[in-house]
Amino acid sequence: MPKRGAARTNYWSLPDLIESPSFLMTIGAFLLLLGPLIVLHELGHYWAGRLFGVRAMTFSVGIGKELWHRIDKRGTRWRIAAFPLGGYVLFAGDADATSKPDAAMANASPEELKGTFPGAPMWQRTLIVLAGPVANLLVAVAIIAAFSMAYGVPNQSPIVRGFADASDAKAAGVKLGDQIVAVNGSGVDSADEVTQRIAIYPGGMVDLTLIRNGNELEVPVKLTPISVDDGLGNKAQISNLGLDFAAPVIAQVGTGTAAEQAGLQAGDRIVSLNGNAISSFGEVADYVRPRAGQSLKIGIQRGNQLLAVDVVPRPVEVTIAEGQKETVGQLGVSSGERNRLGPVRAVVYGFDESIDIMQRMAIGLKQIVTGERSVKELGGPIKIAQYSGQSLNVGWDAFIGLVALISINLAFINLLPIPTLDGGHLAMYAAEAVRRKPLGVRSQEWAFRGGMALVLGLAVFVTFNDLVSLFAS
Repeated sequence: MPKRGAARTNYWSLPDLIESPSFLMTIGAFLLLLGPLIVLHELGHYWAGRLFGVRAMTFSVGIGKELWHRIDKRGTRWRIAAFPLGGYVLFAGDADATSKPDAAMANASPEELKGTFPGAPMWQRTLIVLAGPVANLLVAVAIIAAFSMAYGVPNQSPIVRGFADASDAKAAGVKLGDQIVAVNGSGVDSADEVTQRIAIYPGGMVDLTLIRNGNELEVPVKLTPISVDDGLGNKAQISNLGLDFAAPVIAQVGTGTAAEQAGLQAGDRIVSLNGNAISSFGEVADYVRPRAGQSLKIGIQRGNQLLAVDVVPRPVEVTIAEGQKETVGQLGVSSGERNRLGPVRAVVYGFDESIDIMQRMAIGLKQIVTGERSVKELGGPIKIAQYSGQSLNVGWDAFIGLVALISINLAFINLLPIPTLDGGHLAMYAAEAVRRKPLGVRSQEWAFRGGMALVLGLAVFVTFNDLVSLFAS
């Protein structure tokens, strides 16, 4: 049956962690992940500025002490700095790397303002600022779209086929055969969508819209918070309905496994185990798990044929808790229906998935601000570095999937309405549109100081969180 935890259903979610990579691999993976994303973000600002004739004075990858620079024919200083935790484009008319307007430009003539950032119309400044986060969003969309075409997307129908031992949905009245069509009024098409929508409301209430015997009904469900560990000492709260949506159909047979040796094939439907009828894939896992080394007779449906196959599950040692291991039986098969998408549908799916992830980030941030989630769930550069190394250790697919997730994170964070971030600039432009004139120089000065203090304070806090979890793990 399904476990009380979150499965990795997409290549752009956090990978299942394996043994720790070397320190050099971790650092290399971190730079390989973050460096290109920073460059692409800043190139978004740079090219938008060039499109509107705004001169770029400096293009910096990283912050702090300069390690290398080159000045191009347009006078732009391209530089690499010591700390690869950010970057910036300094346009003509900016006072510093935060794009704070230079006070000296306040009384500049139209001729002096030509080609400067403050001299550009507000709609152009808005597009220049938006171009950075949009560049990160497009990177994620491209990766998700490519994976959707190459590997397919989860397409398991949200039909209830089984329950976990402790199922919030079952306790609320959900029954076998029910089809979930909406969560909190928002329609869902797959089991994966249900899982993602539920996970972000630990301890909360959700309303499920079900189809039962052709009738639609609403079922409110009180969710139990579940603590999960990312393998790096960082704990988070999620929720799970405790439902099994997977039909007992084999999607993949592992090489060299007991299932392959017994002749099981992708597409086989498991209908019984030792004469016991099976209706969900979770039941297969539950039955096989305690029977390592025991001969099992599996009834399968292959096309129009009903076959009986003898299989001996192989013993595999797994970690069930910190410092605790258990030997379990495994067939070496996996479930999960996936559909490969064409180019147009894949791009649309990439946008939908990216926006959905950003919405879940917004909900999670709101829960942290309101105290529904612990601030300890916030991670920083050390956590990103660890995940980078782990992902690369798993394989390039996992690493590139993490690139998509971090790229979405960068787009989301930069759109927060905090002065010094892109979202803070956009908020000021909104205020300027309402007031029909820019904020005063003094007001902007205090806003940028406050924003910088908040950003630096947050950076120190998440790094402290990372160090605590690092030494606790």
